[in-house]
Amino acid sequence: MAFTDLSDLYGAINEEGINLVVHHLMRLRPSLFNYGTAFIAQNPDLLCHKIDADPMVYKRNNPLLTVEAPLPVLGTNGLVGLNYCVQLVDMKIDFHPGNSITLPPELGQLKKQQFALSAKACVGLGCPDEETLRGLEKVFDRINTPIFVDDYVNTGSLTHVPDRPASSDRNLKPIVVPTRKLKCFCLEVFAVGHIEINQLGNRFIFKPKLDGLEIVDLRPQEMEDAIECYVASVIRLGLLPRLQVALEKIVLDQMSDILTVTLKPTPGLPNNPAIEGDELKAFINMEIS
Repeated sequence: MAFTDLSDLYGAINEEGINLVVHHLMRLRPSLFNYGTAFIAQNPDLLCHKIDADPMVYKRNNPLLTVEAPLPVLGTNGLVGLNYCVQLVDMKIDFHPGNSITLPPELGQLKKQQFALSAKACVGLGCPDEETLRGLEKVFDRINTPIFVDDYVNTGSLTHVPDRPASSDRNLKPIVVPTRKLKCFCLEVFAVGHIEINQLGNRFIFKPKLDGLEIVDLRPQEMEDAIECYVASVIRLGLLPRLQVALEKIVLDQMSDILTVTLKPTPGLPNNPAIEGDELKAFINMEIS
């Protein structure tokens, strides 16, 4: 039986094709996989892993990474922040039955209708040097009112603290400690998931969902659990929502006045989309008006 006997349209893509697309996406949209502060964005040489971006990214002045707020130093009421970066590199996907990614024991074997992901995650933190820390200590020792960036940072040195008190009617701006080098480390991350299809109005959304995540060889176990919890939250709330695909009404440009094509998932199938045989398959019906 032909695949199109079940539906108007049939599409499938092999895991190797997905990995090729992901590779190109990482080069064309590096900001989806790289995150850091504005200072790191302005100084990409500080990144833990050099971004292999397509020349078109630089030609169009597209961002290399998504800018995030500095990491606050606890106890400073948000007045001091540190630069950092988080990068996902060497990503790969593996569809059931699972033959290109070896999952760690914690995740077990890849189940039917599941996919596996592997990636190397690199994290860098801009720790202040001793001279900068001593300058900040003098600031906090001598002034109990908020710190102003133009008073202390723009002087070019945190070792010199102005004697005049800070004025309460000025705009507060936190200090983001500059850095010459990030302290970097990389971890291997594995994840398993599946794909759901949901209807939103007249739109059908294919959504990847996370079923499990494991970071290899982190100790103690409590620290590993906490970091895995945070990484899973980032993937579920930050990354996967950007990768969802919508089947929605398509208007043919050449016949926009007389023909409209609406795409819908084929009903009555046990799995649609289906993850099997190292492929992602989708069965689609068309309605023409």
